[in-house]
Amino acid sequence: MKNLKKMVKVISIGALALSLVGCAGDKKAEKEDGKIKIGAIQYIEHVSLDNALKGFEDRLKEEGIEAEVEVENLQGDQALTTTGPKKFEGDDYKLVYAISTPAAQGAKTALPNKYIVYSAVTDPVEAGLIEGPDKITNITGVNDAVSAKDQIESFLKIYPNVKTIGTIFSTNEANSKVQVEALEKACDELGLKLESVGINNINDIGQALSTLTGKIDAYYALTDNTVASAGPIVAENLLKEKIPSLSAEEGQVSKGLLMSEGVDYYEHGRQAADLAIKILKGEDIINLHAEDNKASKKKVNGKTAEALGLDLNNENLKDAEILK
Repeated sequence: MKNLKKMVKVISIGALALSLVGCAGDKKAEKEDGKIKIGAIQYIEHVSLDNALKGFEDRLKEEGIEAEVEVENLQGDQALTTTGPKKFEGDDYKLVYAISTPAAQGAKTALPNKYIVYSAVTDPVEAGLIEGPDKITNITGVNDAVSAKDQIESFLKIYPNVKTIGTIFSTNEANSKVQVEALEKACDELGLKLESVGINNINDIGQALSTLTGKIDAYYALTDNTVASAGPIVAENLLKEKIPSLSAEEGQVSKGLLMSEGVDYYEHGRQAADLAIKILKGEDIINLHAEDNKASKKKVNGKTAEALGLDLNNENLKDAEILK
């Protein structure tokens, strides 16, 4: 664990100096003007992962940590998940922030001697990142799992006649397979039918939607990176068929899906940053257990609601933020 035993140099901020270290055992730090270098690996570009990155960066600034966050966007290319992170293996990178399951899996494989904090991972145990929330090695983070059953139960108060729900998922993402299983269980418990279509890449979205739209009464969007990157296309096609939609995370509502009571990824990124801050300040990563997501919001896309004829004065939407 050679790299983990390197000391992080301190940044002077005004009259105060933050003592930051890159390993648990050494609480001292050398002083030098300059920024802390952090590598960030983002699997693909879409609103939720973008928000997770921004929340992370903003929280570091708020804490007074002047960091240079260098982002490696893998553009959804699975082949880059283990090669892309290697640019951050040098001693000058004090920590790596991995956004999404594929990014975190690749970082763990490529950077065994680096501290890694992940976000936007639904099941880190199933993904092989950790053995358990309290069994941490060089990687910890924030999980984004939400209760599909709770969300659907709330949705059914607005759309009680829904009998069949559809979803699309990437067959390449362990994150998504776990969610489909949970969604199938939730639908079964609620007496609903689930129609799911797996895709290999973003080019399959159109055909998947064509397969689904004639069979379903509503659509449930997973926290699937490949599908989320095509959020506006999904929303547009659903709206043409007057199919209401529910999302496990709020970012897709801004792209046209109807509503969500799921993850607020900006706050999710801030939560991940809190773990990173503790590491940079010298806490032993093995004591920083993986956390469940803390912040969620009920959001409704106002334009989509209007197009679907949904009354925004509905009692079940009284606490929702309406996006214009």
